[in-house]
Amino acid sequence: MQVLKTYYNDSQMTDTNSLVNALMERPEELSPIITHLAGREEKKFPLSFLTEGVGNTKSIDRFEYEYRVKTHEINVRPVTVGLAAAAGAGGSMFYLTFPDKWFVFPYTLVSQSGVLARIMNEPIPDGAGWKYTLKIVSPDTANVPLADVTAGALWGQLYANVGVDFSRGNASNWTAPGLVRSKIGTIRKSYHFSGNAKDYVAQFELPLKEGSKTKLWMDYEEYRHMLKFKEECEMYYWYGQKTHDASGISTMLDENGQPVISGPGLLEQIINKDTYSTLTQTKLEETIGDLFYGMTDATDKQVTLYTGIGGAREFDKALKSYYSGNPFLQTTQPTFITGSGRNLGITGYFTSYQHVDGYSVNVVKSHLFDHGPVAQASQKHPVSGLPLESYRMVFVDQSTYDGENNLQMINKKGRELLRWCVAGSVVPKGFSGNDSRASDIDGASVHMLKTAGILLRRFDTSLDLKCIAS
Repeated sequence: MQVLKTYYNDSQMTDTNSLVNALMERPEELSPIITHLAGREEKKFPLSFLTEGVGNTKSIDRFEYEYRVKTHEINVRPVTVGLAAAAGAGGSMFYLTFPDKWFVFPYTLVSQSGVLARIMNEPIPDGAGWKYTLKIVSPDTANVPLADVTAGALWGQLYANVGVDFSRGNASNWTAPGLVRSKIGTIRKSYHFSGNAKDYVAQFELPLKEGSKTKLWMDYEEYRHMLKFKEECEMYYWYGQKTHDASGISTMLDENGQPVISGPGLLEQIINKDTYSTLTQTKLEETIGDLFYGMTDATDKQVTLYTGIGGAREFDKALKSYYSGNPFLQTTQPTFITGSGRNLGITGYFTSYQHVDGYSVNVVKSHLFDHGPVAQASQKHPVSGLPLESYRMVFVDQSTYDGENNLQMINKKGRELLRWCVAGSVVPKGFSGNDSRASDIDGASVHMLKTAGILLRRFDTSLDLKCIAS
């Protein structure tokens, strides 16, 4: 795919092969292609490119959508009412209260220090939770240490060991996926121009389903505004905040009394937040490793690190520092040096990280983190002078769960990308009578509209890491 700037030729560039008219007929098909093409050309909207631009998108017929999400299952429970001394000596029964009835009779539990104890009776409610009767499994174990029977100590469930004969069936505990409800919002952009319009056009070569290609065109000025509109959409996908409350009611009304519906941006959907001053390989391995420990049911494990110039530098410095200080990673190859003799150069920068847990982290730089409005208003880094927003690192889980990508774009069907003009003394090139409106102004205007939102299905396996260097 490519886009070229050329002069308008009315013998070749008619309304029938205008991209504007093609988008009206096939917005759900062409909008991802244009996003892919523009994303490669401009590289200013990687979030759009890595969702809609690569096919991770859905179109729905409502402004609201629901989806089921299964978060990391926690199979341990803390003691809520403990004991004042070590318990279970000599095979005696002891009693612990847990917050709920998650543990099933007659399973064997394990304490945080490794002592095994069997549930001897059905638990009973005692006002502070559920009271369990326990007995140490091994006669060789003297007792359960005090640290294991005090409030806050963690216990886990192992297996159900039963009597030789006449045992009864037990039960199984399970967790159902949670229901998440969210909304998508509508964003617009318009521009106006006088009757003395330029004759530049942008010509697109787009692929067809059959494997062939077709050439479409649009006004070059509109193409530049379209790129700006996609950049504004990118801001919404990142920084957008929902305008509805917990019950789904939008609390913001426009000048016509209509609800202004906006869904949450990606940063609002990520529940894990952390900070750093100087990034280290240890921070990457431990903090990030702990976070993605919950990706047990993921296939094709993939994490994308969205950041700015500052964050990319920190990532590179952290791994180079680890590389230079680790004798097991030394190499005789000139990995970071090019040339020879008096003409040497330094090259080679880390842009990916293969974690020991089996997933890879790939760095993608976001233009917004360096030059967007949030970056421009951000405080400056004390050493580099770059915006602190440039050092922001957003680790996004883009793995596959149950056959679906974790990060998707949701569009409203038929409103994936709308464009129309208001014609005055001139009609913008490429617009036919079906997509134009009348005006008496000496000029014209073009309007763009998109109803969409970003969906992060598993919101507990991504991380927003902000720099607080001062």
